[in-house]
Amino acid sequence: MYVKDFRELLEKTENKLSIFASAEILNKYEINKQECINLISEYLRDEEKLQLFNYSHFRQFENWAKIEIIKTISNENILLQIIKDDNITNGFESYEIMEIIKKVNDRGKQQILYNQDLIEKYQIADYDLTDIISGLAEESKVKILKDTNLLTEKLHLENFQIVELIKELSIDEEKIKIFEKYQLENDQIIDILKTIQAETLSKFLVEHIEFCYENELQPYEIIRELDLKQQKKFIENLENIDLSFNQKKEILATLKKEAKQSISTINIPEEYKVALSIETEEYDGLVILDLEKDLENYRGLDNLIIENPEEFTEQQRKKFIELCSICPNLQVASKYSDKVKYFSTGREYKEAEEWINSVINKIKPEYSNAQKIAIIDNEIGKKISYSPDFETEVYSKSDSRALWKIISSGYGVCNGIAKVEQYILKRIGIESEIISNDTDTHAFLKIKNIELPFANGEIVKGNTILDPTWNLASHKFSGKPDNFCISYEQARKNDIDIEKKDHKCHRNDEKLKDATINLDEQSLRQLFASVGLTDKDGNFPIKVLQEKSKQIDEIYANQPEQNLNNQFLLLSQTCPEFATCQNSSMSILDDILLNNENLKFDKCVVNRVYSRRDKEKRPILYVYINSKEIGKKFYFANKNEKSFTELSQEEFTKQFECYENDLKNMDGCRPWETKEQVKESIDLSSSSGGIVNERGR
Repeated sequence: MYVKDFRELLEKTENKLSIFASAEILNKYEINKQECINLISEYLRDEEKLQLFNYSHFRQFENWAKIEIIKTISNENILLQIIKDDNITNGFESYEIMEIIKKVNDRGKQQILYNQDLIEKYQIADYDLTDIISGLAEESKVKILKDTNLLTEKLHLENFQIVELIKELSIDEEKIKIFEKYQLENDQIIDILKTIQAETLSKFLVEHIEFCYENELQPYEIIRELDLKQQKKFIENLENIDLSFNQKKEILATLKKEAKQSISTINIPEEYKVALSIETEEYDGLVILDLEKDLENYRGLDNLIIENPEEFTEQQRKKFIELCSICPNLQVASKYSDKVKYFSTGREYKEAEEWINSVINKIKPEYSNAQKIAIIDNEIGKKISYSPDFETEVYSKSDSRALWKIISSGYGVCNGIAKVEQYILKRIGIESEIISNDTDTHAFLKIKNIELPFANGEIVKGNTILDPTWNLASHKFSGKPDNFCISYEQARKNDIDIEKKDHKCHRNDEKLKDATINLDEQSLRQLFASVGLTDKDGNFPIKVLQEKSKQIDEIYANQPEQNLNNQFLLLSQTCPEFATCQNSSMSILDDILLNNENLKFDKCVVNRVYSRRDKEKRPILYVYINSKEIGKKFYFANKNEKSFTELSQEEFTKQFECYENDLKNMDGCRPWETKEQVKESIDLSSSSGGIVNERGR
């Protein structure tokens, strides 16, 4: 009844806003909020509705009531004005603001998207922002999506949200232009490309080949994700697409099974037909390898082949090596744990296996297992060096742990080197286990159920420890390996340096308590003599190096510069590859050549640097000397000349720089910039073992 009377009052009054502006009138007619909202919608213009909020009784309305009034407004400018007015929207939640924003046109929504203060004020979530963009017309949406700075830096949208917005576009060419602006993952790029037409996709693969190359995105990875209809349409035009033979072969090999079966092979060249017969995994497109088939069928499919051959039989291994000649860039996986694998190329596998076979062929049939291990451990030390770029900004964790890559490159770290030796030992039937210390910073082998011969004629069977990494330097220079078939007790003793600091490199009480066999020095010398790695008396060849080094030191006792140069010459003559086995060379310089009586410099640094001209920052061995007699001397291991080259300080610092991590460890100072007069040398994972200057080694 009162609503009817109120309506009659409104009909008679020209200034209808004045009626709503009076709280007394509203109360007199007992107009409730919902009735008031309905009447406002019917009788007031948009401008008048905005003015309502100048009156306290309307500003005190609950949020829902304010929003219902605002939703009756159609004027875009007024809606934007309301959103920006704290007096009206004070206390509004983001979802309530979103109800208003949805009524704004594209121009207004774009203004909101560029209003960072407003977005932060109402704490508008990223999913609401994507809803705003999603609701824009195509032209407006394209404009917003092209503004990468807005979406990523200001609105902080995630890549997956941007991908979904791009997929909504109707013009394929615009999708391509836009997604190239963002740093997307390959699967996200493919997710977008799946939504474009086959003709456009064909053009994309040809015209944007550089983009695909930079993102390591292969054409087959895109095509295999298309639906059956799209795949068939794409293949119809395959011959007219400017892709390489191998790329087309990869595409055909990875098609869906239904697509392969539906394709007529009448007009397909013979060289492509074989690709349709290749069986691949549905979930990743990788080849299901069959070594009994004609291996030539796999030529050109390197990208599709990943295989772990660790458990192959001898016959399978021969076939796989043959395949590696055909597909040199296939991936060869080596398993470090149930979840971790590292990868070598087919070329690296073939090269490594040839070396492994050459090592195994050196083992005589009558050799005991202990003698076989001596041969293998020594050969590994001759072939492999500890990665000289360990703990630098260019260090590759995967490269230094991939079994066959380590052998091919000649560089690895402890768990990778242990894996190499374990693999070779398994090939000849010797059981071992890779063990890590309890801080997981060093890895080595526990040899199981091995019979070790002792000098007294006794043969003891059990478990023992072999640390191939710590034996590298000794074997490289034909010294006595101090970490060959030792007990856990002895391994823990070896962890303690001359300053009595325990590095705990082998500490693992649980897994090593049964490693009790310790080959004493006399027995070790006898074992190595039995396979020709020492003279008949058990003297290791390093003894000759030590004696020559001492003779040089005595001859040039009062000529330190000549002494130094001749020590360097001795190193290059003994080990011509000294410049490329940096860590082992560091050990020999530290422990023997620069550790002579008459080479006591004020400061001696044996370390690594890189050439400023080398983008890959490959490590270079250098020696820095500072003494009163000869002043400051800089030498670097010249790989081309196979000798140490001396440079002035000015020229050395111009050509070389220290690694960031090494500088950090030295508090930002280069060794030649510090005032401390001490002997310094790098220690890579406690080095690869040390060569103690002990006569008769």
